[in-house]
Amino acid sequence: MDTLTIEIRNPKVRELIDSLVDMDLIAILPRQGSWRQEWRKLSDTLPDTSDISEEEIFEEIQAVRSARQAHL
Repeated sequence: MDTLTIEIRNPKVRELIDSLVDMDLIAILPRQGSWRQEWRKLSDTLPDTSDISEEEIFEEIQAVRSARQAHL
């Protein structure tokens, strides 16, 4: 499946796009946040401590990647 990002400026075109969505010919994906918002969301899930080793950080990264792969 290909992903295309477009900006719609004409209301009539928006109606056409909405009709294509209603016919299940295309899908409109939710807008993702900025990198800053995504980083803040990720940062909020990390332990709130400064005495963590590099090895523990890599273990956490691997755990997150493994969890994502399990959901795909």
